Parts: sequence; C-alpha cells; structure tokens
Amino acid sequence: MSRPESAGEAAVTVSAADRVCEAFPRLAAHAFLRAGFSPPTADDVAVLVFDTAAWLDQVVAAEHLLDSGECQRAARFRFAHDRVAYVLAHAMWRSVLGWCLGCEAAAVRITSTSTGQPQLPGTPWATSLSHSGSWVAVAVGCTAVVGVDIERSPPLRALNDLVSTVCTPREAIDMRALPAAAREHAMLRLWTRKEALLKAFGTGLSGPPPATFEALPGACVAPPPELACPPCSVHELPLPTAVVGALAVPVGSGKRYLHILDRPMAGDGSAGE
Repeated sequence: MSRPESAGEAAVTVSAADRVCEAFPRLAAHAFLRAGFSPPTADDVAVLVFDTAAWLDQVVAAEHLLDSGECQRAARFRFAHDRVAYVLAHAMWRSVLGWCLGCEAAAVRITSTSTGQPQLPGTPWATSLSHSGSWVAVAVGCTAVVGVDIERSPPLRALNDLVSTVCTPREAIDMRALPAAAREHAMLRLWTRKEALLKAFGTGLSGPPPATFEALPGACVAPPPELACPPCSVHELPLPTAVVGALAVPVGSGKRYLHILDRPMAGDGSAGE
C-alpha cells in the first residue's frame, strides 16, 4: 500500500498541475498581445489565424485545456499529425474564448447544436472554428452568429470538377470562362465563402446545397426561411499564400479584425519552466 500524501505534497502536486494548465493560455496571451488582439466590442468580430506547426512543442500543455469530449475526439484520429493539429486548434480556441469571457480557458463551456454549430451558453458571444492542414482560424464576436472557413491552398482535392456541385448556374458560367489555373483558385475562394455562410447559418454541409445560393463578397445572403438566423454577408480574409479564408457575419455588424498569430517566443513562459 502506498503511503497517503501529506497536505504539503498534495499542494505541490496541485500547484504543478495548475502550472501546466496555465502554460498554454499564458503563451497564447503573449501572442495575442503581439498581434494586437483584444476582445471585440458589441457587434464587432475578430478572427485569429495561426499555423499549428509553429506550436508543436506546446502540445502537452495544450492537452490539459481540453474537456473529456474533446480528448475523446482527439484520441480517435488515425494519424498523429491530425490529432496534434486538433489539440492545438482547440486549445487556442479555448484560450481566445477565455480571453474574451474573462475566465480560465479550461473552464469555457462550449456546446453545439445538432448540426454542429458551436454555442457559448449564457453569454452574448458567437464563435466559429476552422482548420485545414496545419492552419487554424478562430472567429469570435458579440453577434448573433458568425462563421469562418479556412482552406489550404492549393487544395488536396481538385475543384475544377466540382463546378456544377458548388456553383449556381451564373457562377458556373463565370468559372468556366476562367483559365484552368485561375479557375482552381477562384473555386477555392468561392467554396470558403459558401462554407463560412453555412457555418453562420448553423447548418454546415447539411444545409442548402452550395449550388443553390450565391456568395458574392460583401453581398447580403438570406438564410433558408426555416432558420431563425439573420441575413449574413461574407468577406474574404487577406491571409498568407498557404491558405484561403472567409468570414460570414450578420448584415449590419460592426468592424471586422484579423490577427495573424506568431510562434511562441523565448521569455513568454512555457510548460517546461
């Protein structure tokens, strides 16, 4: 039989666990400050984008922020690099939300609707998460809804063959008029705009087929009539060349802010200190 812990030993154990749990949010907070990020005010929306490849040495600290459901989903990934990207994406998501809500990242309660739209119960905030390859985008705002999508560029799957699936008849005419190389990139941008809108509407890919609605940058797009969601506009994000992204927000929303996070810096503090 092992001897029972003394009160002092228990305190040391708890303190060590607390330090590990606080390590990732502390690093994230330094990155937020360097990127000029602060919680958006009423009707404004902020998007934070980062490359998980720059945060790989923080995976252990990141895992301590995830809840049981997130840990179970992470464990189901077949490939280690996908699991690592998921863990870092959700740890950063929680760090962003904790920064905005004024609470510990691990204590943020994230639920979802039956179609997968994230919810922050008991708060006026809306949020959305997207990741593609090693890149992650987090959107947060004091708005009714928000949707963000990010896709690696060039995509793993050729999009030229999906014109009839993704495009309305008018969009298809415009796409087919483009040279093949330009069409591929234009299709990727269109896809991210439509995906961001479907996320804002709360339907995801179970919603209206992409070919049934247009997604011009800045234009008002009405949700399906059965949804209690405001009309939204979608806006392309000026991102590094490795990715393409779009943000959907309710029409009439305030300012939109984009922040590109850098890697953890020496002196920020880490789980190993």
